[in-house]
Amino acid sequence: MKRFLVKWTRRFALSLLTFIGVLAVFLLLTPQGRAGYHTAFFVLQVLDLGIRPQSWFTTDPVREEVTYTRASGDGVADIYRVPGKTGQAAVLIFLGANAAGRDDKDVVNLGESLARAGFATMFHWSPTMALKHNIDPAEVDNLVHAFLYLRSRGFVDQKRVGMGGFCVGASFALVAAADPRIRDDVVFVNAFGPYFDASDLLVQVASRSSFYEDSREPWEPDRLTMLVLGNELIETVEDPPARETLYRHYLVGQQEEPGSLDHLPANARTVRRIMDGSTFPEAEDLYRSLPETFRSDMQTISPSAHVEDLRARVMLMHTQGDRLIPVAESRRMADWLETRGDYHYTEVLAFDHVRPDSTGDLWFIGKEALKLYRHMYGIIREAV
Repeated sequence: MKRFLVKWTRRFALSLLTFIGVLAVFLLLTPQGRAGYHTAFFVLQVLDLGIRPQSWFTTDPVREEVTYTRASGDGVADIYRVPGKTGQAAVLIFLGANAAGRDDKDVVNLGESLARAGFATMFHWSPTMALKHNIDPAEVDNLVHAFLYLRSRGFVDQKRVGMGGFCVGASFALVAAADPRIRDDVVFVNAFGPYFDASDLLVQVASRSSFYEDSREPWEPDRLTMLVLGNELIETVEDPPARETLYRHYLVGQQEEPGSLDHLPANARTVRRIMDGSTFPEAEDLYRSLPETFRSDMQTISPSAHVEDLRARVMLMHTQGDRLIPVAESRRMADWLETRGDYHYTEVLAFDHVRPDSTGDLWFIGKEALKLYRHMYGIIREAV
């Protein structure tokens, strides 16, 4: 009996060592294996589940501030990368009209996590959009110049460069990726929480409802969405006193004298009706009454106007209960991409718009982590 147990134990130990050896070879020597464990480490890092093994097995990245030439003058960006490594995959990220600054802990964590996963990661910064809650169409061209700069760096593999963005920044990244100067060089675009059509977004904000296919449901936009669109709408008002009144009331939150909003010029009244909310049919009429230059800018920054020029693989992700941009926007984009192919669409629950939220029971967190894993695996494969 004792001899049998010794023999069985040896066989079991040999089998276990063989399995570990095969698993190690798979993880270390095959692209699928390396992508798998890098993706798993990345998910654990960004979801902040209490364990962060990514830093145990990867080299600490460096963060460097860089300047690059663009049409409107020098741009400033941060690059996170593993020092001394060449031939790296790279990704350009735009946070858009987000108040998060360069030292925001989630921004730094994302940059370091992507660098540890194999990407030289460049954050494009827009003081106009990030700090003043504005939408600046010029940032599309700036993104093109930023992409060209990143692709030219000596440590970057020019055949493995993509783009990514969050919220408005995701939509801008999609528009920039369709630009003739870079569209054949952008390998992928990872768009988290984008809008597909800016005019549809404005109508949904004005009507306090979202629409998809033949259904429409109530939707209450976030304060940040109202600030960003409010800034843009108020700038269309030509009368300075009326513009100042609207600014104080809707963006600063100052209460005006009774009746002061009742005698505004016609275009200021249009802005007021949009900001106060309207019916869906009225919201469409209100949008059509806005200045042509404004509507032209909305078309310029809409991925819907540029998707036919996209060559990159598109990875879409959206939070179902998103109050900054309704999930219906990504659903419509996914429907269009279905006709083209080469895309992946994921809807998640464990995010507060674009920031990870690890609250909930283990089953819920596990399901959401698996969704993020599947989504990111297709991206991180580019880096291994």
